[in-house]
Amino acid sequence: MTRIFTAFAALASVSVLAAPAFAQRTAEVAYSDLDLSSAAGAATLKARVQHAAQRVCASNGDRSLSNKVETRACSTVAMAKAMPQVELALAKAGTQYADAGRVTVAAK
Repeated sequence: MTRIFTAFAALASVSVLAAPAFAQRTAEVAYSDLDLSSAAGAATLKARVQHAAQRVCASNGDRSLSNKVETRACSTVAMAKAMPQVELALAKAGTQYADAGRVTVAAK
């Protein structure tokens, strides 16, 4: 019985430790202060989304080459997932459908 409990406890601790690796991190990018109908406003929004993608993909101080490659790949995917939201916000700019919303940037 003690062996079963010890095995279960070991398995549970591994599961808890592995969970954060699969947790999804997100960041919200506000753009209500931008004039999205201007080139400068659109560029600012895209830059904010890029910075948010870098933030959600950043690691905890691991400066290895493989981690840098993973972080860059993660950031690229996060940007690609967020761009439809950005393009929709830009398309609505200056119309009655314009909103003062947020873009969500997510990474695994």
